[in-house]
Amino acid sequence: MRQNKMDTDKMGLSEIRVIYEKEDAITEEYGLETFINWQPLYDLYIIDETISIIIELPGVEMKDITIYVGQNHMTISGIKRSAMIEKRRERQNVVFHNLEIAYGRFFRTIEFPLPVEPKYGSYRLKQGVLTIKFPVLKEYIIPIEEE
Repeated sequence: MRQNKMDTDKMGLSEIRVIYEKEDAITEEYGLETFINWQPLYDLYIIDETISIIIELPGVEMKDITIYVGQNHMTISGIKRSAMIEKRRERQNVVFHNLEIAYGRFFRTIEFPLPVEPKYGSYRLKQGVLTIKFPVLKEYIIPIEEE
């Protein structure tokens, strides 16, 4: 049933609070906060024998990031927290009028165009940008000597 403007105007603050409480109860019951909410954007390029990945993670702290690296791909996951969303969960009087910024859990798998040496990677998080560099895996021939 659709409400007209007058009905909406009559809605009191306590009724809105009940809506938020029901939403929080559903989230807690079904664990909806564990769903993946967004994927960070990234650039990948090769200079000489180094693969570089630049990942946008504004507002994400290093302690909230997990990275797995294999020779052919990497997976980054974590959580971007919002102080205002946390305050609402603590039952403080926060009313959102617009929410465009992505918060919550993120996950992204990045395929490498060439195999890398994962143990020689370097990582740097500065001003919300994570820079990761890996040397390209070098193939070599093992000489076989006759006895």
